[in-house]
Amino acid sequence: MARQISGGRKFLYYLGSLMMFIGLLSFLYTFVGFFMAFGDSNGVEAGFGAFKYAVFGMVLLVLGGIIRGVGAMGLAGSGVVLDPERAREEIEPFSRMAGGVVKDVLDEADINLSGRSGAERSGGSDEPVVMVRCQSCRKLNEEDSKFCQECGDQI
Repeated sequence: MARQISGGRKFLYYLGSLMMFIGLLSFLYTFVGFFMAFGDSNGVEAGFGAFKYAVFGMVLLVLGGIIRGVGAMGLAGSGVVLDPERAREEIEPFSRMAGGVVKDVLDEADINLSGRSGAERSGGSDEPVVMVRCQSCRKLNEEDSKFCQECGDQI
């Protein structure tokens, strides 16, 4: 599987980002020009003429988004080409990165989905604690408790 993103895909990603930025500026230019000429009757007509820049900006935003998506995820990864095996290869760097981020968060919070606690992973003999919720006050109590530690009701 590919571990790196190719230079061509990086180029498409940055080209699409640039197109989106220019499209956003063009789109916003229309409204700035319209509001700057709001009090002048000749300026308002010129402001309406500037709406072609808004349409041009929207087209650039959409095309830039498509090109950026293809650059980021590849042709198959972005859904342009329907090939699941190729898509899996093209999005592998992102899925590996996302999995690494999730693993870092779980490690930092000392959460292990394998059922072993942090002490067990490090070689200790710490067993997982099972908690029982009180039906009255909803407080979590240890499994061997007969009465709730919060309200005193029988569990």
